[in-house]
Amino acid sequence: MSILASARQAGPSALISTVSRSVGLGPVQPWLPAGETLGARLFRHGLEPGTGVEWIDETGVGDAQVRLSYAATLTGNAVAVTSLALRLDNPDGSVGDLFLRAPARGSRRTARERMLVAATPYLVAGGRLLSLGARQCGAETFELCCARGDGEWRGFADLRISPRPHGGRPLHPDPLANVLPGLEAGIPAPRAG
Repeated sequence: MSILASARQAGPSALISTVSRSVGLGPVQPWLPAGETLGARLFRHGLEPGTGVEWIDETGVGDAQVRLSYAATLTGNAVAVTSLALRLDNPDGSVGDLFLRAPARGSRRTARERMLVAATPYLVAGGRLLSLGARQCGAETFELCCARGDGEWRGFADLRISPRPHGGRPLHPDPLANVLPGLEAGIPAPRAG
């Protein structure tokens, strides 16, 4: 069996690492720099039926700041995003922060566990709980999603990240102090450092 055929059987990350090693490239590196504050644009396409949160339900475009963290995959030859810190400008001139991270690994991983998620759900109008998360769709693109209670994830926005540093101060989000409009922290979330 050829090297590529055996790597193809093992899965995509093994294929990438096998090809990288065979041509002398070494371990796979992240596309975007880790730990740096990067510029981004958020394209909100909204939701129908809505959640009762205008910022999620309505369309819009806005600038954002992003910081990513990575960890090696189980094979050690690829990297995966483990956290996404996001800061957006609110309509009233304040800022809103999100800190999304990979959940702890368990023996069985569901689609919900492959998401980067906020540490705790948010309270929305009517006392309902709303979880926020993101899934990576490309090297520089994430889809922001929400889920009511234990419901299905629904995408409401696309985040496109620039590979260039933002140029401003380093991003240290505080989702408890800098809440997005229409959301209320239900349980104190840990501050991202």
